[in-house]
Amino acid sequence: MGSYFILQVFAVIFALSIATTIFNKRILGFPQAIGVPIVSALLVFILQWGASLLNGNQFITINIHNIENAVRHIDFYDFLINGVICFILTSSALKFKISDLRNHWKPIGILATISLVLCAVLFGGMLYGFQFLIGSPVPLLVLLLLGSALGATDPIGVKGVLSSVRAPHHLIVKLEGESLFNDAMCIAVFMTLLNVIQGNHFTLVGTIETLLYEIVVAVLIGWAFGTAILRLLRGKHEHESLILTTALLACGSYLVALFAHASAPIACVIGGLIVGNKWEEILGESETREINHFWHTVEGIINSFLFTLIGLELFILDLNVDMILGGMVAFIVLHISRFAANFLSFAFIPAFRKNSYNGSLTILSWGGVRGGISLALILAVANHPSLSPYSSILIGYTFISVLMSGLVCGLGLPAVMNAFYHNPNEETTGLKGWYQRLCHKMNRTGVKYIVGEDTEGNETISIYSPEQNIDVVDADGVAAVYDPNKASEVNKLENPNNF
Repeated sequence: MGSYFILQVFAVIFALSIATTIFNKRILGFPQAIGVPIVSALLVFILQWGASLLNGNQFITINIHNIENAVRHIDFYDFLINGVICFILTSSALKFKISDLRNHWKPIGILATISLVLCAVLFGGMLYGFQFLIGSPVPLLVLLLLGSALGATDPIGVKGVLSSVRAPHHLIVKLEGESLFNDAMCIAVFMTLLNVIQGNHFTLVGTIETLLYEIVVAVLIGWAFGTAILRLLRGKHEHESLILTTALLACGSYLVALFAHASAPIACVIGGLIVGNKWEEILGESETREINHFWHTVEGIINSFLFTLIGLELFILDLNVDMILGGMVAFIVLHISRFAANFLSFAFIPAFRKNSYNGSLTILSWGGVRGGISLALILAVANHPSLSPYSSILIGYTFISVLMSGLVCGLGLPAVMNAFYHNPNEETTGLKGWYQRLCHKMNRTGVKYIVGEDTEGNETISIYSPEQNIDVVDADGVAAVYDPNKASEVNKLENPNNF
C-alpha cells in the first residue's frame, strides 16, 4: 500500500498553519511574520506542559520524544535555502520597481554589503566579550559565523512590518531593497567563515574572486532567464500557463545558478526585476492582476508554513534560564551592532551625512527584522563536528534573536516611525502610550514630518512641527516659515533627493 509519511507531514503542517494563522488573525492581530511564530512557540509550550501533566496517564498520552524526532528530521535549510526562498524572492522582485532601485541603489548597496559585514564583525566581537565574562567562552570565528547568519534581514518579515505602517516611499524602497539583495552577501560571508572554521585554505584575493564570479554569473543567469520569460509571455496564453511561466522563472533561474555555483538569490531577483518591470507592456491588466494574485497567495501559504516551522523548532531547543538570558543579550548586541554598522557605513559619505531626513538611519536600523534565513543557515551547520560543541548556543541564540526581532523591531517600528513622522492617531495612554513617549526621545531635534500627496498623486514630505524652524503654525498644524534663513533650512530638510 506504500507509505503515507509525506501525506501525514503535509496534513499536520497544514493543520498547524491554519490554527496558528487564524489564532493570530482573530486574537492577536499581529503581522503574520511576527504573530505566527509566537503562536507556534506558545503551542509548543502548551504541548510540553500537557505532556508533563499527562505523564503516566493510561488513557491520554503525548509522546513529546516522537514529536521532537519528527522536528529534528525537518531539513530546514533544504526547505528554505534550496527550496521556497526562490519563490519568496521572485515574488518580491516582481513588485519592485527598477526606477526605485535606480534612484536608491547607493544606500541599498551600502546596507546590503558594507553594513552587513560591519554588523557581523561588531556582533561577533561584543558577544565574544560577553561569553568570556560569563565563563562560557566561544571562539570568535564561531560568533562571527553567527553574526553573519543574523545579518540577513528577512524579506517576508520586512514586508509584514511595512504593511502595518504609513512609511515614506524612500524608506520602504531601502528596507525592501536591502532585504532582497543582502541575502546573497549574507550567504557568501557565512560560507567563507564556515570554510575557515573547517580548516580550508583561505585567501582574501581568492574570496573576492569567488564573490565576483558568483555575482557576475548570477546577474547573467538572471538576465537570460528574465529575457527568455518575457519572450514566452508574448502572445495568447491561458492564465495557468502564465502562472507556470513565472513559477519557472523563480525555480529555473535559482536552480541553474546553484549548478553554476553562482549566487542563486541574486539570479532570481534579477530575473524577477526584469520581468516585473516589463510585463505590463506585454500582458493585459486582467492577466497581470491574476498573476499578482497568484504570487500573493503563494507568499501567504509559504509564510504560514515557514513561520509555523520556526515556532516548532522550539521542540529541539534545550531552553533554560541561562540560554534565554544569553539569547536576549545576543539580540540586544545584534540591535546595537546594526545601529552602529549603519551609522558607520554612512558616516564617511558626505552626501548622505549632510542630506538625510531626520530619523532615516534610526528607522532603517530598527526595521531590520530577522527571519527564517538566519535560522536555516545555523540549523544547516550546527551539528558539524567543528561546531557541534556550540550547537545549543548557536541554535538557541538564533531562535531567540529571530523571535525577539519580530516582537521588538516588528511591533515597535510603528512607534519609532511616529517619533519622526506625525501620526494624529498614535497611542497616548497605557503601556503603548508609555512606549510611544519613550520612542519620541529618539527624535532629539524635534523635527517631525507629514507624509502626504500632491494634486497629481505624488508623495510629498513636509515639516509638521519643527519648533526651532517655524514662525507660525496654521490651524491644521502645518508649519509656516517666513524668515529666509529658516526657510532655507526647511527647504533643505524637505528636499525629495535627500536620503
